[in-house]
Amino acid sequence: MDFSQIEGHGNIIEHLKGSVKNNRINHAYIFDGIRGIGKRSLAGAFAKALNCREGGTDACGKCISCKTFEEGNNPDIIYVTHEKKDITVSDVREQIIKNISLKPYSNRYKIFIIPDADKMNTLAQNAFLKTLEEPPEYGIFLLLCENSNKLLVTILSRCILFRLHPLPYSLVSEYLTKRGADEAKAQLCSVYSQGSIGIAMELMQSEEFGEIRQKAIDTALRLEDGDMTVLYSLVDELREQRSALDRILEIMYLIYRDALVLKQTGSAERIIQKDKINETASIAKKADAYRLIDRCDAIEDIRSRLNRNGNAQLLLETLFFRIKER
Repeated sequence: MDFSQIEGHGNIIEHLKGSVKNNRINHAYIFDGIRGIGKRSLAGAFAKALNCREGGTDACGKCISCKTFEEGNNPDIIYVTHEKKDITVSDVREQIIKNISLKPYSNRYKIFIIPDADKMNTLAQNAFLKTLEEPPEYGIFLLLCENSNKLLVTILSRCILFRLHPLPYSLVSEYLTKRGADEAKAQLCSVYSQGSIGIAMELMQSEEFGEIRQKAIDTALRLEDGDMTVLYSLVDELREQRSALDRILEIMYLIYRDALVLKQTGSAERIIQKDKINETASIAKKADAYRLIDRCDAIEDIRSRLNRNGNAQLLLETLFFRIKER
């Protein structure tokens, strides 16, 4: 992908193109943002532009360097991979340190793109730091992270950091409609995408998303009138869907958010899930505004604790007890 094909992140693109134009290239850059937000696309476009034979601020897509990169066999643009949960010191030594000592095969720069750079363990980071402290003139490192705070301060201080912010929902929705989604589905997927085109595309193509969404809505509705037997039954059902649990809770949050908007404004204009207006109205009728706000707060708290590997059963029980409070 070239800069011209990337949606959003205009300020970062202009900075990178300006660096190429003025020949002011740093040895290391960090692209930090959620999954699917565009980190890999930006790093790839930058790497292509840096080694493009035409010498412009964007890759030409026609020269031998651009073509070999697109085909996945450019010898001077290297993706660092890892087979384990972490990037180990062996990965760094074998793929970076061993390669960086060799001059570029046929291009100006030897560029290392490191996805999941925040998964480098401490030993790997320290090994990488030694190279980063005294890189060869031709060496460039592009680190892709979801949480750059996991990197050593000494690494951060030697990199230019770009934080990729969520894209506007309208831009994501427009992107999806151009790729065949109807307007209603595009709007819905854009809302659940967290401003990430990558996530939005996954949702648009997912056969499971509709089932997960319906499960979240059914859970919210059953909690309204269900007794303790229903509550514990729902805990068991959701506990068995651990991989989808965060998404279910996120959708429940939006249900309560929509119910609150409907209750406070009396209008469906600002409701996100307009196709579920009847269900939303049912919940809004049974809970006052303070309870709906409390439910949203409770869900955010439980999601955070689940992401820290909290006990799913106990946390779900706590959440549902709080939702059932009158």
